[in-house]
Amino acid sequence: MSAPARDEGVTRLLARAERLLRDGAALDAPALDDDAALRREALRLRPRLEELVGRRYGALPHIGYRSGLEARVAGPWSQYLTLGLGPTRIVRMTSWPSSRPVIPTILAHELAHRFAFDESVTTLRGIEVSARLAEEGDAMHARAVRLELGRVALGAALAAACRGDATRPVEAFLERMAGAAGTERLGALWQRTRRAAAAGQGPDCTLVLYAEMPAGALEAARACGTRHAAPMPFPRIPVRGAQSLFLALTARADAWTGRRRVCVPLDATLRLWEAAGD
Repeated sequence: MSAPARDEGVTRLLARAERLLRDGAALDAPALDDDAALRREALRLRPRLEELVGRRYGALPHIGYRSGLEARVAGPWSQYLTLGLGPTRIVRMTSWPSSRPVIPTILAHELAHRFAFDESVTTLRGIEVSARLAEEGDAMHARAVRLELGRVALGAALAAACRGDATRPVEAFLERMAGAAGTERLGALWQRTRRAAAAGQGPDCTLVLYAEMPAGALEAARACGTRHAAPMPFPRIPVRGAQSLFLALTARADAWTGRRRVCVPLDATLRLWEAAGD
């Protein structure tokens, strides 16, 4: 692919990300301020996930915000943790202030891990549940899902820029969006991505699983005229540390059990994605 074509593809993704991030940041909505609010929201999300996946959820996991040392160590990451038995299922949510507007959609994502470990499948399921609630007039999800879908488009743009050396559109985006919601850690992420590209490496596992593959599934659905994500190919995850090794193992576990070979409904997500595009 020529350099102008690569730049154009990255530019389109960045324009979609900018529209979604700005639209989300402009919305006023309440927040899930404490553990009790998280649990109430989880009760509301459970039947929506059951409807999406077509399976019973069962008992909700133990849910709460991180605090103290745990919050400092985990930083912006939320996690679904389990030893495979019901009483061991736990969801720990990031307490970073910059993440708070996106928490409703992140919570839908983490709860969706009940049905799959794979981060790409679960990202799409969480966003679709949140997008459906947004279409029904839910202010929290209207804001959160736009910010999260903007993050997906932005991450996919960085991954594409890394693979194709299309740095100019990203540098312009960084300058234009400095300080905007959803871009708080973008500068550091872009520098890491550029260093990886300079070393002949591809984008890291988080960009691949949480952004590049979900965005690719959305674009493939649009190209085929369908309203669902087809089963995604097995990801090539560069193993560069404990997190990437864990994500590679969990993706492999879902491949062995068939939980990756699913078609995720995307009606509401695609409407948002398309509205923010060309």
